[in-house]
Amino acid sequence: MINVIKEIMFDCEFENVIQTEVTFENIVYNLNIFKNRNVESQIFIVLQILESQLISQENNKSLVIEIANYFRENDVYVPDMDKNTSLIYCVKRDINSDKLDKLKVNIEDDPFYFKKYVFAYNEAQADEFKKLCKQYAKTASELIQTYILEPRNFNAFKKNSDNEKIYKLVSELLIKIPIIPINFATNGQIRCVSDYMLEIQKGSDDEIERLDYIVETLNDEQANIEQVLDKVLEDWGFVDLEEENA
Repeated sequence: MINVIKEIMFDCEFENVIQTEVTFENIVYNLNIFKNRNVESQIFIVLQILESQLISQENNKSLVIEIANYFRENDVYVPDMDKNTSLIYCVKRDINSDKLDKLKVNIEDDPFYFKKYVFAYNEAQADEFKKLCKQYAKTASELIQTYILEPRNFNAFKKNSDNEKIYKLVSELLIKIPIIPINFATNGQIRCVSDYMLEIQKGSDDEIERLDYIVETLNDEQANIEQVLDKVLEDWGFVDLEEENA
């Protein structure tokens, strides 16, 4: 899956400046650091980790501290990066633990060191995603844009998310890597999620209220991916896909 993430980062103007390994509690973890080609202080760190390894950790903050120390001692680091660095956990599912969802919330809610995102996938999803990219001759970013906005895919996912593993994977990529550009049909512009959020913050009180609702939904431990997608797509300016395609 790391090659898919590398491709997405490259398309979004990030270069892979460091590929290394970090050893923590006798386990070796692969680490990739991506730096924006235009804004050098904007950094994404991608940690590759097995679900079983993440679940077994007594305190995942210790691993984060180990990564933070490595990053700050590296030649690529400058102090301005502290407030602009995000850590993405790329979690390969190998035990399908019920504990993962709660652990994801705990990690992402932790305010210390980095803004953190937990992206989980299984091998079958990764293989199918790569197959679709090849089948439709699209890059990973292009496939995400077309797949996420296709009404039939969206409606099928809403009706039975368990049978739509690729839509769930694409949704996770979009939410957990918040720089992926999306083609908004309302104005034909390409904007990433962060740009949209900044625009909303400059808008009216109604727009601020909508943003607050989105943030609340994303932070709600009880919320599911369907609720998140419904709200985000609605507030991005899309009409109700089910009504339009009824």
